[in-house]
Amino acid sequence: MSIIKSLTFTDRLTKDTLTAGMPRYFSILFCLLTLLPLSGNTSLYAQGRKFPEVPWYTADQLFHQQLHQKQLIDTSLTAFQRYDLPYSEYDFYAGQGNVGHMSRVLAFRGAGSFGFRLHPGPFYPGYLFSFENIRYYRPDHVYSELYYVLGSDNEQLFYAKHNQRLHERVYAGLKYQSVNSPGTYSRLNARNASFLLYLDAEPVDNYNVAGNLIINRIFNDESGGLRNRLGFEQDEVRDSVILLGAESRIRELGFSIQQSYRPGMGQPGDTLPEESGFSLGRIGHVFRYMRSGYAFDETSMPSSYYYEGHLPVSESSTFDSLLVHSISNRFEWTNTPGRLDARPVTIKLFASYDILSIRQPDTVAYGLTEDGYSFTRDSFSQLETGLKLSSDPDRFFSFKGFANYITGGYNDQDFRFGGEVFLGERSANIRAGARALYSEHEAAYLQNRYYSNYVRWDNYFSKTRLLNAGIMINSEHLSLEADYYLLERPVYLNSEAMPVQKDGSLNVLTAGLSAEAGTGVIRTRNRLLVQYFDDDDFERYPLFISYHSLYASFSLFDEAMFTHLGLDLRYNVPYKPMAYMPVNRMFYIQNDYKSDHTFLVDLFLNARISRARLFVKLQNILGLVTDKPPVYDIPFFPLPETMFKFGVSWAFFD
Repeated sequence: MSIIKSLTFTDRLTKDTLTAGMPRYFSILFCLLTLLPLSGNTSLYAQGRKFPEVPWYTADQLFHQQLHQKQLIDTSLTAFQRYDLPYSEYDFYAGQGNVGHMSRVLAFRGAGSFGFRLHPGPFYPGYLFSFENIRYYRPDHVYSELYYVLGSDNEQLFYAKHNQRLHERVYAGLKYQSVNSPGTYSRLNARNASFLLYLDAEPVDNYNVAGNLIINRIFNDESGGLRNRLGFEQDEVRDSVILLGAESRIRELGFSIQQSYRPGMGQPGDTLPEESGFSLGRIGHVFRYMRSGYAFDETSMPSSYYYEGHLPVSESSTFDSLLVHSISNRFEWTNTPGRLDARPVTIKLFASYDILSIRQPDTVAYGLTEDGYSFTRDSFSQLETGLKLSSDPDRFFSFKGFANYITGGYNDQDFRFGGEVFLGERSANIRAGARALYSEHEAAYLQNRYYSNYVRWDNYFSKTRLLNAGIMINSEHLSLEADYYLLERPVYLNSEAMPVQKDGSLNVLTAGLSAEAGTGVIRTRNRLLVQYFDDDDFERYPLFISYHSLYASFSLFDEAMFTHLGLDLRYNVPYKPMAYMPVNRMFYIQNDYKSDHTFLVDLFLNARISRARLFVKLQNILGLVTDKPPVYDIPFFPLPETMFKFGVSWAFFD
């Protein structure tokens, strides 16, 4: 069960604030949550999960299995209808109305990743493979899956993955995913494809190795949104957009090799704690290379809608090209020698040396070369060192701690430290914990330095400071998390889509509730998120947003087919959503549009027959019964009205 990372309480956030002007459906939903007993037939078989178990691991879990619990592939019907790739990762996000395009995660997450960041937030979440989200599958023999979704207006989403045990201690796999969708409205065409190849092995005792190859491709039309939304709302034929000939193109190629060796003496192949011999722990090395190219290609005259106070260098067309090369060598050591060997405290030390090269068009010298422009380059080399501590998570009291520091390069003197403590074993019915984090870090690179035909900036922002403290309580059916953030000098894009640094500090309170319940054949899944910011002059997030799924779970034809039939509902309160800047693929605040109470309701039917799963979905059914203006998750990209979606997945285990 995924856990929402944020929900907020404050003296100014009262029950009246949340419920003012909101329909009565919330009262019914909360009563339903309270009254439904956590009972009924919840066996895996009843939920439609009668598949062989296939474990998978992240890279850390693969090379340090004593620290983590293996995870199993999700073959249940629950939430199977959430087919869009960002939606399968995040409960809340804002989209442009067509799969494959840039979307924005609506849950505030503090500083994000540590180290060098090119973009300020998640970039094309769900659509790009990365080294951090690779899953290494270890089936007994073979595990494969084909997944295909067909929607209205020729929307197609497809992925295929194959994983196989090649030898007793050798596993390999690949995954390919693609999106091909022209979009319901003008100039929202998406043509995305990603490929992943991996292999992991233990060729000799005490030595593990894994390698992978990543290829990402995105070719998306950039419409810029509606030029005249009121005219469009009166007559969709008047579907005029801001950009008439712009396209975003992204190409990424990367590979990595990770190794781990356990030196020392003892019995080869030991899987039990060693009582004789000695061990020097485990040493590891990770090499990574990534080449990322980003292009904004506009064949027509640059639009005066964006950066109207800046004169374009070329007044006839735009071709902005950004190229990033990164090489990373990481060495690490942990004191845990064997897979099942228990130590009171596991210590992990690492040092990573990163080399970065960034090339952008030199718009000052634009037009001086035969190609139409020259380039400017930045090169960095930086050393990151770190320490991680963790105790046995299967004990009643456990903890984790970490500290990172960067020397040299773009992120010189960035650092962070923090930790978590837990009460309750990892598998306990109820587990409580607390966390804390403090960091100082540079803004994303493109917030400091960006060069294009439209606009250019060179900023020298001070480091942002972040303090985070939070608590969490998790159980089988209910999870609650609450966090406090203090940000000093945060960086964001203002209403002119220019990066600025906020003077002073910003307080953020968040809290999230995740609840599942059921009785008889009725099931309900609920995610609630509340986020409070004490200053509106920053990135905008909805104060309250929620997701609810209410469905009936039953079997037909002598349990030959398992079925979920129900409704999904997403709601958020009125707020001023962030606008999207296609020129640099970043989000900026806008003050011209405030959304109304937003309700998105989907009717779905999920079914499993043998090893095949399928869903039939009628998306945004309120479009059939209401005459309200379109929903704009991102101004002004209208979400399509009622659309039909069909998806099927077929798994193979031999």
